[in-house]
Amino acid sequence: MVELICCYRLNFDYMRLMIIKKFLCTLALIPFLAIDSAVKANDNFDLDDIKLYDIVKVEQCLDQAYDTVPGHARKLEFKIEGDDPIYEFDIESSKDGSTYNVECNAEEGFIIEVEREVDENNPIFKSGAKVTLQQAKDYALKIHPGRVVAEEREIGMDGTLTYEFDIQTNTGYEIKVDVDAVTGKIEEANFELYEIGIEKE
Repeated sequence: MVELICCYRLNFDYMRLMIIKKFLCTLALIPFLAIDSAVKANDNFDLDDIKLYDIVKVEQCLDQAYDTVPGHARKLEFKIEGDDPIYEFDIESSKDGSTYNVECNAEEGFIIEVEREVDENNPIFKSGAKVTLQQAKDYALKIHPGRVVAEEREIGMDGTLTYEFDIQTNTGYEIKVDVDAVTGKIEEANFELYEIGIEKE
């Protein structure tokens, strides 16, 4: 009996490792980092800055993310929140099919935030939001002028409602801005260093 349990555990760990390796290999095959040509030409945004941080391997954070939300990783982003480097995985849950944004501190290797992406018809978001998507977008662009290249509605595990905008700024860098859907205030604005993968349609 003990031998069967050990064998099952070893097989489970091996399968988990293979899933992580498959995801990382898939990322490697995606045509290089999705960085706009304007960003490439801008010296203010240098991927070499990542070397300034003592970060854990992406596999460690991905493993933590899968422990939190079992499923399939569709996208990886690396961003800076304050002074902290963050891996953010978009994981399509194998339980409910929803996409979750799972953030992992890239220096410590632990999960710091989980949010579920929802559409405009989600009853919880519709009833709770006091600010429209357009109002939130206008305010985000007022503070960070540029062009919105992606937008999301998200519900945090603590019930918070957030509009998230990826903005290609007029100065050449990309910034991710979160606006509280209840108060209309900017919760955070983070520099995105790179993005690998494709958003679920």
